[in-house]
This record gives sequence, C-alpha cells and structure tokens, in this order.
Amino acid sequence: MSVIFYHLADTVVYLQDFFYVVLVVRIVGSFFQPRTDGLWMRVVGWSVNITEPVLAPIRRRIPLLGTIDLSALIALFLVNIAGFVLRQFFIFLAVHV
Repeated sequence: MSVIFYHLADTVVYLQDFFYVVLVVRIVGSFFQPRTDGLWMRVVGWSVNITEPVLAPIRRRIPLLGTIDLSALIALFLVNIAGFVLRQFFIFLAVHV
C-alpha cells in the first residue's frame, strides 16, 4: 500500500513539471506570435487551453501592472506550493500507513 503513495508523490512531481513546461510555452508564445497556421500556433493554442483554467482566476483577482501580467508568475508559485504540499502528504501517508 505504501508503494502506491510513493508513486502518487512521483506523479505529482511529473504533473508539476508538465505544467511548468506548458506554462513556459505559453509565455514564450505570447512574445513570439505565429505568422502562419503551423505547428507553433497549434502548440501555443494547446498550451493556452491547458493553462487558462489556472490563470483566469488569478487574473480576475490580481490587476495588471501597466501592461505586465503577473498571473503566470503567481501560477508558478502556487503550483509549486501545491505540489510540495501534495508530495509531502503522499510521502507522509506512505510512511505511516
């Protein structure tokens, strides 16, 4: 049973890393807009679809600083905290169950 919790802790790390990569693709994609309908446009669109449910509530609560959108930075911080808490929780369950 404890092996399952260790695997869940590893899964949290993989999902956290995946979200980081997708968010970085979205950030880079916002600076380099695609000119044609190609692979880059599809990848950026896909990253927007994945990250928007996380970034939209943050944007509603925190105003823009001029033209700077800090929602991605805050999302990285919150995902890091949530990943750490979940990982520690699963490791605690693995050790004590």
